[in-house]
Amino acid sequence: MESKAELRKKATILKLALRTQGVNVLDKVPDVGTKIKEDILGLYKIDDVKILKPNEIVIYENITTKLVHNPSSPFKLFKNNDDFYIGVGKKRKPLFKIGFSKRPKHYSLHTSRGTPMKHVAQVMGADCLAIAVNKRCHYFTNGDFCKFCNITPTNVESKIDRISDFRDLVETIKAAGKYYKFFDLTGGTFADRDEECEHYIKIGNIIKDTLGRQNYSGPFSLSPPKNLNLLEKLHETGVDVISFNPDVWDDEVFRKICPGKAKIGKDHYDKALQKAKELWGSGNSVVQFLVGPWESGKSLLEGVQYHLNRGILVNLTTFFPSPKSTLRYSHPKDLREILDIYVKYGKLVRESELYPNNRGSILTSVSANRSSISNEVAKGYLTEDNYDPNKDLDFLQGEVK
Repeated sequence: MESKAELRKKATILKLALRTQGVNVLDKVPDVGTKIKEDILGLYKIDDVKILKPNEIVIYENITTKLVHNPSSPFKLFKNNDDFYIGVGKKRKPLFKIGFSKRPKHYSLHTSRGTPMKHVAQVMGADCLAIAVNKRCHYFTNGDFCKFCNITPTNVESKIDRISDFRDLVETIKAAGKYYKFFDLTGGTFADRDEECEHYIKIGNIIKDTLGRQNYSGPFSLSPPKNLNLLEKLHETGVDVISFNPDVWDDEVFRKICPGKAKIGKDHYDKALQKAKELWGSGNSVVQFLVGPWESGKSLLEGVQYHLNRGILVNLTTFFPSPKSTLRYSHPKDLREILDIYVKYGKLVRESELYPNNRGSILTSVSANRSSISNEVAKGYLTEDNYDPNKDLDFLQGEVK
């Protein structure tokens, strides 16, 4: 019988494999939309599936990933008797018996204005209430959008309000907020970045006042405001961590992949991160990068080390080509290469002594950080000491791309 440590390691590897290759859903999952959390077009459309499907796969313990349906994936989601499994290859060799996230109660409720609460705030994992502050991005109006992003096309298709009414937010947080530890606010960039920050401040105060909490766990992930003094008002809302997401480290690639963010400039991102560190403390100001095919692992890890040296925690998320994005036909990095990046990243984070922190997570919990294995490697589920790339991928039956 395999130990918990071995199962956590395998589940972490499988999570990343599913993030980069998706899963072919062979059998219909019952009770989606009643007992099991369904997929909702909150911010990004990650696949072209039109059918009602589970939002997440729970692989082992609370190791959770977003369910990305890919008919050509070597990984299969299938039913055997009353249980569901992830298998691999033509023979569907079972890798893990898996579960699905429970449907939140507020998904069945409406606000007094008639807005479905599930359109106002979605749940990530088991413990994070996520609010899309702006479900479109200003950069789609001038061609400066990030080339991997499809936020505006997703919102146009969903017909969900671009910006939620404050009354809807109050009622949804009142109904659901008490059940969750983390409050994840993110979304597209406003035309006026100071206005964007002020909008986050208003929602932060709504969370604080509605729940009667002086402090609560974030993250709030927003664009760096022009007026960095606005971050002082954001700090007063009680949120415990702020994240800024340039996504790319290499300067030339940054201008090519994220032209709008590149115009903000890395210097301004640095100033915003340092201002946030002064207010929230070391490790509570976070920068996010996306592990994609446009940038080498060496470059990414240089960016990770640069920020860790300055007391800024780093979160790495994983690229998957999304429909209607410019890079929809691009391929993620090779799984072995991404695992190597994450293992080295995890070591750097632990050596920085910025983690573990009082949240016990890089940003959100293991279950809520569904497009990344940052928390898993920081927690030591997969390390240079316990990971052997020549053996530990054997259970995937050679299905490594």
